[in-house]
This record gives sequence, structure tokens and C-alpha cells, in this order.
Amino acid sequence: MINLLNLNLVELEMIPSKRLYLLLLLGMVVAPVIAILFDQQISLMALALFDVIICSLAVWDGATVKPHRVKLARYPLDKLSIGRDNHITISVESGKHRANIILHDDYPPEFATSSTTLSAIVEPNSSQELTYHVNPDKRGEFQWGNIRARQLGQWGLAWQQWQVPASQQVAVYPDLLGLRSLSIRLSLQNTGTMRQKRRLGMGTEFSELRE
Repeated sequence: MINLLNLNLVELEMIPSKRLYLLLLLGMVVAPVIAILFDQQISLMALALFDVIICSLAVWDGATVKPHRVKLARYPLDKLSIGRDNHITISVESGKHRANIILHDDYPPEFATSSTTLSAIVEPNSSQELTYHVNPDKRGEFQWGNIRARQLGQWGLAWQQWQVPASQQVAVYPDLLGLRSLSIRLSLQNTGTMRQKRRLGMGTEFSELRE
């Protein structure tokens, strides 16, 4: 069994969702209609009240994520190889509620990657593994950072954002598997070339004998 890193959660932050912006925009669209039917002052008061209610619900929605935040763990990073797609896996475990999440792993900026963000919808009381690839182009020691996570509230009005401390020093080495594979191919090619030369040599000798 893979020993997962013990990670704590820090830096709570609320982020408005697209649904919240759409509701606020809807209020601005309805306000002129109310002004025509009733009064401009009533329209402004209704719009202000609507905005306060929606924003309050968004704050509440984001805050209620905390007891149901997903548990995140990056699998321990082994030695990475130059010029290869190295698999990076993050384990996600949900609580009693369905979790809509977006993750960003702070990989070294020098690396090419298959995806800058990971997203998933995790069913209640279940786990899921999210994988992406990094492709280093030089050897050395590199610093991996934290995991940044966002989880959408149950009403879809706000995201709760936090960071998971997961910094780690990672070593990048030449692609030993690739070098071994290349060595085997070259060895086979050399063996085939030598056999071909021997056959050609034998054919020449027999031709000379026949003459």
C-alpha cells in the first residue's frame, strides 16, 4: 500500500461562482421592469435587497463546504526522468456530500505538463485518483509546491478555496530506461550487421572457390 503524505489544510478563501454572477445579472435585468411597473425607488430597494440576499446565501454556501471538504493527498514523488511523461497522481476522498472540485498542483514551472488544472465530480463517500504528466527537459533538484483546491458549495453559488501543504524536493535524472532500451536496440543492430557481413564474406569465398 502506498504511504500517502500527511497533509493539513490552510488558507480558506471564498470565490464567487458563475451562477452567482448570473443571478446578480438577473436582478439587474428585472430591476428596470419593476421600475416601470411600480417606482424607480422601489426598484432600487428591491434590487439592493435581492443582491444582499443572494450574496448572503453565497457566503453561507461557501462556508458550508468546510465540514465536507475533500481530503487530498499527492502520492510520494519518486525520481523523475528527463524527456519522459512522468505520472503524478493525487488522491481525492469525499465526505457525505457530492464534491465538485478543481485542483492545481504547484509543479516546477520549468516542466512541461499535460494539464495545468484537474477537475472532477466525486460522489459521496467515495475516492478518486486524478493523474497528470510532467516532462522535465533537464536534470537537477526541483521544488514541488502545494496543492491548491477549490470546492463548489451545494447551491453552486460560491467556491471555497484552500491550500494543502505538500512541498517536496524532487530529483530529475537522465532517462535510464530509455538509455537501456537504446543500448539494446544498438546491440541488436550491431549483431545483425555482423551476421550480414559474415554471410556476405562467406558468399564471396564460395564464389572464389567456384572460379
